[in-house]
Amino acid sequence: MCFDVLVVGAGPAGAVCARTLALAGHRVLLVDDVRSSNRKVGENLIGAARPLLRDLGLLPWVELSEPVTCSGTLSAWGEDVLRSNDFIRDPNGIGWCLDRPRFDSCLREAAIAVGAQWRQVRLNAVQKDSAGWRASLSDGVVSARWIIDASGRRSILARRLGVSRRQDSDLVALYTWRQSQSQETRTVVESSPHGWWYTATLPHERQVVALHVGAADASHIMRKQSEWSDLLAATQHIRGKCEPATPASLFSTDASGSSLDSWGGERWLAVGDAALAFDPLSSQGIFNALYTGLRGAQAVIGALAGRQQTLTKYSQQLMSIREAYLHQVAHFYQAEQRWRGYPFWDSRG
Repeated sequence: MCFDVLVVGAGPAGAVCARTLALAGHRVLLVDDVRSSNRKVGENLIGAARPLLRDLGLLPWVELSEPVTCSGTLSAWGEDVLRSNDFIRDPNGIGWCLDRPRFDSCLREAAIAVGAQWRQVRLNAVQKDSAGWRASLSDGVVSARWIIDASGRRSILARRLGVSRRQDSDLVALYTWRQSQSQETRTVVESSPHGWWYTATLPHERQVVALHVGAADASHIMRKQSEWSDLLAATQHIRGKCEPATPASLFSTDASGSSLDSWGGERWLAVGDAALAFDPLSSQGIFNALYTGLRGAQAVIGALAGRQQTLTKYSQQLMSIREAYLHQVAHFYQAEQRWRGYPFWDSRG
């Protein structure tokens, strides 16, 4: 079977990409092995995404995912007190805290609704042929004129093509979910000597609690998980939002910023975290996935129509995003001076 575009990865970036391509009249196959999607920790979407979602026709699909409103942030950063940033003053309005598996599923259904085909399969191998690409999937072989890597930080396609990934300062999120004990509608961030904490109330009275540390500390804490609870108990503010008991299940995931050395090549490009991954302190991850999913699809639509300059424009857009992100995250970390002398903070300038 032959498609115009094969999209590998069905998270927000892949779903938006597939939807945009299908709306443009292209034959699109969206594939992903989504068995691990229930453990995605990115669950906050800023209000700045609302105009983009409206233009994409996705606001009803977001509401279908039953998010809860996020009215702002509370942060203890650079000082002991909690400071509030109220989203009601944002011209784009309040943000959302998401049930990520349901959110991702709704965006995927939005792509299917306009003609994209969907298969829950794994990409095993790719090779170029006269038509573009021949892709071996776990359920068979397909051909595609273009392939888009939307597989997240794993960047499955790019790695198979030999493209390297450049990682910024190492960062690991150690996280768990619990029944919510708080009526707080804002996300809460608190820095500590060993890293920084984050918690938010999610749909269905659930709560995510995450500690972000360097890789060496993460490895140690995962071996002795009671230390996660000890560090939580030592916080000044986060401990009041959740019970500092040892979690029933503690997960870890790479949360460092990173970028592919090349965001595309002959008949392929990357979108979302596969292209650019952000430190979650920036709160830009899901928004960037939506935005680059759209822009990447537009670049491929142009290339399929013979307008190769759209690919150059896309690369320039990613370069601008990367530069702005690096400046922003460096500013955030430099604003916290209380813990200088601790390895985590010294490694971040």
